[in-house]
Amino acid sequence: MQSVRVWFVLLVAIGGLCELKAQTEYMTVGTPTGLEEEIRWRVNRGRFDTTSENLLRGTAYTNVPASSGPLAPNQDITLAARHQSEDMAKANLFQHTTVPGSLYYNPTTQPNPWDRMLAEGYVWNNAGENIAAGYIGSDAVYVAWWNSTGHRANMYNSALREIGNGYYSWSTSTYRTYYTMDLGSSANNCFFTDTLFQDANGDGIYQQTEAVSGVAIRLLVGNNVAAYYDISSPVGSFAVPIQSIAGGVSVQVVLSNATSSSVSLNLPRDYQNYSALTLAPGESRAYGTFTQPSTTRNIGLRDLTPLSIPVVTSPPVAIIRTSPGIVLQWPSVLGLQYQPQWTADFVAWNTLTNVFMPGTGSNMTYLDLQIPGFSTKFYRLLVRAP
Repeated sequence: MQSVRVWFVLLVAIGGLCELKAQTEYMTVGTPTGLEEEIRWRVNRGRFDTTSENLLRGTAYTNVPASSGPLAPNQDITLAARHQSEDMAKANLFQHTTVPGSLYYNPTTQPNPWDRMLAEGYVWNNAGENIAAGYIGSDAVYVAWWNSTGHRANMYNSALREIGNGYYSWSTSTYRTYYTMDLGSSANNCFFTDTLFQDANGDGIYQQTEAVSGVAIRLLVGNNVAAYYDISSPVGSFAVPIQSIAGGVSVQVVLSNATSSSVSLNLPRDYQNYSALTLAPGESRAYGTFTQPSTTRNIGLRDLTPLSIPVVTSPPVAIIRTSPGIVLQWPSVLGLQYQPQWTADFVAWNTLTNVFMPGTGSNMTYLDLQIPGFSTKFYRLLVRAP
């Protein structure tokens, strides 16, 4: 008779799956290009910690807040920025006012940046614009704006909460590359927003090739899900409206892998440090919490307090050899979730169930009928606590 050796290992995962009610995906963020998102990421890192930004750039500017919320992407503003860059390039002009013969706007009745934003459907209460030309790449244009007093003040204005970057290249124009950054705030709209990526080269800087898409970002207020959620775009951008959440309450951020493959993330803890997180297909993690501001400030991943790993006592597990296979039996707890797995080498683990099984408050069993031709087989039980 084949002998099978079984071991039991208890691992604890952060967070757990939550029961989700009907929500609305927030679609107004649009889809920035990779270059546009690289610019937004740089601005948002600097807005979190201007002291560190000054140190990185070798500057000592004092006309910016010490910290302000990240800027959320907005499709209406993005279109206004893209169209202005295209108009400037094709007209071979460099100006904030709408160019004569604009392809998109009336230069007489819509001469200003905020007129163009309004024409695209953005109802603003604060607005600003930066333009640049002739620079190659996101870092070059961002640094040029950082080193210019008025442009820097625009990017770091804490009253502005949404952003749209627009890039256009035209080989026959004087400068060839044209950039527009439009910024605004609308009503009391504010957001939980950031960029999801895996820092593949370890330099701590987002590159568009490192973006992670297909991750759902949901917010929990107590046991209730917030009205909106978002799914990270092809460039990793996302924004979830939070203005309807009461100030002072604790909000939990849940990340869910909505793809069919595992995804790995590097989530910023502060200006330069990151936490690593891997999500299996369909897996959800409660990653961290924030306290909803009493103001209209945006919140990003750097503002979160990461959740500690909950302590779960290992249940005694009976492992019973039967003629059809191996029976695993353990006492379960309501509110915890369980998934048995097996391995032959402690490298590749195989799930025995497609999903985590909710605890019943009584004994649970699983029958493993698939006994492969290994002399040794090891089991582990994954336990999740919300």
